Amino acid sequence: MPPIVSAGGVGHFDRRRITVLFCDIVNSSQLVIPNDPEDVYDQLTGLIDIMNRHVRRFGGTVCQTLGDGIYAVFGAPVAQERHAVRACFAADAIVREVARGEHAVRIGLCSGEVLWDHARDVTQVQSPAVGAAIHVAAKLQQKAEPNSVLMAEATARLAHDWADTKPVATLTLAAGEMVETHALLAVRRRRRQREEMLPMVGRDPLRADLVQVLDAIGGGAGAGRSHLLRGEPGMGKTRLVGVLADEARQRGLRVVEWQIPLIHPVGAPGALQELVVELLDRPLPGTQDGTQSLLQAAGATPEEAKALARILHPAPSEKAGAEQATMAIVGLATAAVVALARATAMRRPLLVVVEDAHWADPMLLSVIAALPSLAPQVPMAVIITSRDEGLPQNLMDHPCVTDHRLTPVSQQDMLLLLAIWMGDAPGLDGLKLELMRRSHGNPFFLVEGVRVLVANGTLTGPDGDMCLGPSPCLQLPDSVQTLLVARTDTLDEQARNLLRMAAVTGPTFDAGLLTALTGGDVAARRLPELVEAGFLDETRLLPRLEYSFHHALLYEAVYAGVPRRERKELHGRLATLLDEPDFVSLPGRMAAQARHASGGGLWALAVRAGSDAGLDALKRSQATEALALFGIAVDANDNLPASEMTASSAIDLRLALARAAMPAGQGDRAVTELDKAVTLARRVGDQERALAGLAQQVNVEWVFGHMDRAVELADMALDHCGGVDRAHPDLLIIAAGCRFDHGNLDRALDLLELAERGRFQQVDGPRYLTLDAPTLIASRRARCLSLMDRHAEADALVARAFRRADSTTHPFNRIYARSDAAEIQIRQGRFGEALANCSESLALSRSTGSTLMDTMSLSRRGFALVNMGRGTEGLTEIERGIRMAMGRGACLHGSWARRYRVVALAMLGRLDEALGELRDLGAIVRDRGYGLLDVLLPQPSDLAALDEGFRQTSRLIRLQ
Repeated sequence: MPPIVSAGGVGHFDRRRITVLFCDIVNSSQLVIPNDPEDVYDQLTGLIDIMNRHVRRFGGTVCQTLGDGIYAVFGAPVAQERHAVRACFAADAIVREVARGEHAVRIGLCSGEVLWDHARDVTQVQSPAVGAAIHVAAKLQQKAEPNSVLMAEATARLAHDWADTKPVATLTLAAGEMVETHALLAVRRRRRQREEMLPMVGRDPLRADLVQVLDAIGGGAGAGRSHLLRGEPGMGKTRLVGVLADEARQRGLRVVEWQIPLIHPVGAPGALQELVVELLDRPLPGTQDGTQSLLQAAGATPEEAKALARILHPAPSEKAGAEQATMAIVGLATAAVVALARATAMRRPLLVVVEDAHWADPMLLSVIAALPSLAPQVPMAVIITSRDEGLPQNLMDHPCVTDHRLTPVSQQDMLLLLAIWMGDAPGLDGLKLELMRRSHGNPFFLVEGVRVLVANGTLTGPDGDMCLGPSPCLQLPDSVQTLLVARTDTLDEQARNLLRMAAVTGPTFDAGLLTALTGGDVAARRLPELVEAGFLDETRLLPRLEYSFHHALLYEAVYAGVPRRERKELHGRLATLLDEPDFVSLPGRMAAQARHASGGGLWALAVRAGSDAGLDALKRSQATEALALFGIAVDANDNLPASEMTASSAIDLRLALARAAMPAGQGDRAVTELDKAVTLARRVGDQERALAGLAQQVNVEWVFGHMDRAVELADMALDHCGGVDRAHPDLLIIAAGCRFDHGNLDRALDLLELAERGRFQQVDGPRYLTLDAPTLIASRRARCLSLMDRHAEADALVARAFRRADSTTHPFNRIYARSDAAEIQIRQGRFGEALANCSESLALSRSTGSTLMDTMSLSRRGFALVNMGRGTEGLTEIERGIRMAMGRGACLHGSWARRYRVVALAMLGRLDEALGELRDLGAIVRDRGYGLLDVLLPQPSDLAALDEGFRQTSRLIRLQ
């Protein structure tokens, strides 16, 4: 071996602590011997490439390729913090990717001190490192089971906060050396926190129920039902699912933890992309085509894969109106995610944990709502957490989801937790009682209260053996806000200012961006201390270091304490920093820049960033996010000096905002912004924009507003085109729909016939509709003719609508045609057919996420069930539809559903309720101008006859 100091006196060696990784292919000789050398070369190269790729991805250095494996190190030649964590992440990624194929690998890890030769090229045959850790890692690799990772106790200890492991055995190496070993179970999405070491109290019955789910899927069966855990902030939802995830890993289950962010953090992948990457166990290619191929190989159909790839990689060339088409691909994209989950669960029992569903936008909610329907079919369970506010009703009412509401824990359970954490020293009893009184059974508030007392010196000593300090301050603040601020006040000025800057940066933030904002090394030095103190969590190591506030309430309290002038200045600096070269390529940059520019009063930048980010969000079907971003752009544009450019922008931004508001379920907001957009367009003489706004206004008023107003706007749009003979077919179809619900069936038929003739003369394709025009024309004509008792003609048009809808790729066409056909069949007394069509419509809706017609389908299916003698079940379905409509503000759909409920109540002998409902509904129908519904509402005498029929049937049944 060469001398440590060279002849010139320069040292090439140093001592350093590293983690060593050895990986080889299991039974590689069986791969080599019977096969053609070229085939063997391709397979070996592919497996070695997987190893090399993941080692480099997590910052490791490949020292040697050993024929059928590699030897790599983390922490050399450049020192790395968390070298053991990086090695665990790389090993986990290698095993997961290889396990998807036909081969297997074994990996050994060991951390320790080595002598590193900086002069030796890592491509040389001889190792650049010398030390026991290298030999131990090699031995552990030989002892590991196929597709598993075996590590030394030193590595498990260093990686403890980021990796879940379990002790395996004590191995005897050469010279009688004993090594404690651990198996790697999984790596964690966020660092383990101090309170996770404390027992979880007050949730034992619920935890037992959830563990039974793990028993079911661990045995290879479907879980049957998924579970929704909801409650106020701080009730322990995250802790409970964390404990469950740890239990699942200990059992060898695959765990996917998917957290929905309040604000998309700059530099992080989108929430949907994170889920797809987790299910695939590999990073996505950088192109739509590459991602589409990968998704197809993983089990999605070509159409589904294309739709999901389009959402994950929205093309820059897509025009502003393209977001209308995303409703057509949301369902297919959702089906693609379901296909990935199915394939993942079939390889290995799967637990999917969805945290903070209340912050999900419609695209993510579509995925969340679709996953539970898969759980009964494959070894998979879905556990969802949410606050009460913001949670959509259809998730609470999901037929495959069990709803659990977490309530405050009992005094006895809180006292147990405090005894374990604080101990039983004399003098603590009064303090414990005060802590329990202030926390009101909220575990998070209880933990924060203890932290305040530790930080201000009231409590001293180790966990489990605390005592009162020399100058105890026993007074705890009443409000949660002041309780949390009291904790930050214990920090020194530098740490407190850093925490305030972090809050302005965001609830989850990129460490590099905060470092640029603070300047110097303050962030690098003090952020780990804030993590240790429980203010922040490390939530991502690679590709960029990311932190999050430990709890949403803590973030809100810190941000609220930043003075407005200071906030504005910091937001402005952050908006400017995001144009720096180091940050321009970060995912989510434009959305973050829009928010910071708005907060900093940089109005022109807020308009540009908000508009661009809003369009990008719509292309990815994130309507709620798009709505917020367009709102920022609109407000910023209104703050700019008046000019021709700002006038045009005011129209376009409001039209875009209204397009986002509709799928986000904010019909009132869409109406308001469209009114302003049309008024502004007319003021500047922009007729094309005015017409586009009018078309949107009609649709919004039709579903969410007043039918008289919708008809008035539709007529205005037709007049704007020069009359019905010159209007675009799409406008004629929209106008016909309004006339139908207004009660003018003859006019609706005339407009639909004009639309059908005009469709063959138009060459520019659809302009104001996303659905298939021939399907709409046939379906709506069928409804008109059915109400005129021209049933044979209506049936022929229903058949035509089915053929056309089934020939298109847009799933909503099939949903729409089947739901409308069910209404016609109910009028004809064909309840079995109506039930089948509504059930198919709802199945398509659940599998694709296209839920706009669910209220109509649910109420029609429920009414069919009532007429088939399944009254209780049918009424429940109708009421589910009503709740869904109320949650969306879709008054028209809700009114149709309530009409079915009125008749169903009378049929079930509940006449008083039916009459009361009829009175309320009649007032709404007349106020809203729903002329057709007004004609179709039953008379009180009709309801009395139905009630009498129920009573006669009941008497006959009793006599029998």
